[in-house]
This record gives sequence, structure tokens and C-alpha cells, in this order.
Amino acid sequence: MACAAAAGDRELERFERLYAASADPWRYRTSAYERQKYADTIAALPSRRLGPVLEVGCSIGVFTQSLARRCERVLALDFSPRALELARERLGGRANVELRRGRFPEQAPTGPWDAVVCSEVLYYLQPESLARAIGWLEARLRGGATVVAVSWRGTGVDEPLRGDDVHDLLARALARWHDLDGRREGYRLDRFDGNGG
Repeated sequence: MACAAAAGDRELERFERLYAASADPWRYRTSAYERQKYADTIAALPSRRLGPVLEVGCSIGVFTQSLARRCERVLALDFSPRALELARERLGGRANVELRRGRFPEQAPTGPWDAVVCSEVLYYLQPESLARAIGWLEARLRGGATVVAVSWRGTGVDEPLRGDDVHDLLARALARWHDLDGRREGYRLDRFDGNGG
């Protein structure tokens, strides 16, 4: 457990350095890749107006803005204090958005949630944490939530896992609820529907 904590601390330091160097290190506001991914992620959500939604890994809050239009309440979770500062500036105190610092899955709020969105976050988890995350997501699915996971398909330098490997694991472990395989050239998008299991 001490090794996992040390790895988590190193990961947090890395992200804090990235956000200190740039207020938008992955070009969330300007990238065509991000725009298309956000549109596909919103389209993958149930078409009805949603109640409470958990966004895991909200970063600077660009996608959170779109998500907030589709639901009554968003709890946007990130482990980076600097990212959350930037998200607060962007979201300007939107009444239906709560920003919270926490690690996933260890500090994930239990809900209940109509939907959980994990975008570009799961491949950063160490394998033991990913196994716990999948168990946490399964519990939400059993409660009727929809889970949407999106991951970059490239090969990173510092990420412990590849997006395709993460989504293959999700598809196997959560096969009972797997409702959409939305593969694109640059990213994988999978939806799991707790109402269909």
C-alpha cells in the first residue's frame, strides 16, 4: 500500500507541474480531438434529462460545462488542486456543479448516480486501483446507473496502462451491462447501462 501511495504522490506532483506550466495542458478548449470526443461522450449518455451525475477526472472543467447542461447536478471530481482552481474559474459558481478534490476510486462518493463518466482517467490507475475502480463501477451499475468510459488509444510514456487494455478489461468484467462499443481512431468509448443488466 505504501508503494501505491508513493506512486499516487508522484502522479499528483506530475499533474501539478503540468497545470503550473499551462492552464490547458491537453488543449481541452481548442483541440478538434477533444471537441469530437466530448460530443460523442454526451451522445452516449441516456437521452433523457439526468439527475445526479459523477464526473471522474474533471480537470479544468471544459467537459463539465457540457455535462452540466444535461443534468440536474454534476459532482466533478479531480485529485489535482490546481486543476480544480482552474475549473472553479471556468465554471463561475454554476449552481448545479460541485467541484470536489478526491482520488478515484478510493475517495469516490457513493451516490446514487444516474450516470458516472470516466473520461481519460482510468489508464492512469495502477492495476490494483483499476481493479478496485471496476468493482466500484460494477456496484453503481447494479444500482441502475449508466457508466460511460472514454480513453485515448495511444501509447503514453508515464501512464501505467493503455486505453485499449483498460477498455478490454471493462468490457470483460462488466459484460452483462455493456451497451455500446464506440471505438474511434483516437479513442475508445464504452457505455454500460445498469438498467439493462
